[in-house]
Amino acid sequence: MNIKSLLSIILLFGTTQLFAQEIKIEGTFNGKNIYINNPSSGNGFCISEVWVNGKKTRDELNSNSFEVDFSQMGIEKGSNVNVRIFHKNGCKPSIINPQVLQEKFDFGFNSVKVNRKGLLVWDIKGNCGEGIFVVEQFRWKKWVKAGEVKSKDTTGFNSYTYEINTNTGLNLFRVKFINDKNKETVSKEIKYTQPGKEIMIVTEKVKDRIAFTATTMYEIIDETGNLITSGTEKYIDTSELPKGKYFINYDNKTEMFSKK
Repeated sequence: MNIKSLLSIILLFGTTQLFAQEIKIEGTFNGKNIYINNPSSGNGFCISEVWVNGKKTRDELNSNSFEVDFSQMGIEKGSNVNVRIFHKNGCKPSIINPQVLQEKFDFGFNSVKVNRKGLLVWDIKGNCGEGIFVVEQFRWKKWVKAGEVKSKDTTGFNSYTYEINTNTGLNLFRVKFINDKNKETVSKEIKYTQPGKEIMIVTEKVKDRIAFTATTMYEIIDETGNLITSGTEKYIDTSELPKGKYFINYDNKTEMFSKK
């Protein structure tokens, strides 16, 4: 065996010993760095290397404790981080404040209401991040999606509006925020009473269309419970609807009709 091969084996053995132990932690960078306790080991210290998101850090490891500075590595607030700590055998470092990498949502709903113009208005506080607000209305014994609004890319106090379509009588609304990680935050439910005449179907025999007395949200469901169509209209085109019996949810009621 030549000297070069022997040196390669020695280096490989040394590296294996050096990286024999590893600690991993994952989470979200919320603006705070982690601190690591680094015990002494022989003539040096326990930790050999620290990697964050696949890149080796330049942190000073020759100390009994040190900080992993995520911002110095170009990691933005709200980003996912994966930390790998390699250390020697016979010692064990520890992360002093692992809780700072726990996902944090610092926003909430301040208020939800219907204003004088008939618009649903909600105010939020904090940073909601990227996502959508889903406006839901309780109709026909279930929560129904009325529409959605994209979140604003700002922090602090924000206000959003959505033009709702109310049924006559009592209405119940709520707003659900879904962020880019599919986490949901739901507002409180708000009640709103809409005065006026009940909306009715004026079509006597359904053939090519269904006509209401005013614009309304609706759903058409077949006899087996499958949703056929839905929307918000005053007139529904039923020319392509197969003959048969159907249920129609509209305004604040449910009725049955037959397509001739």
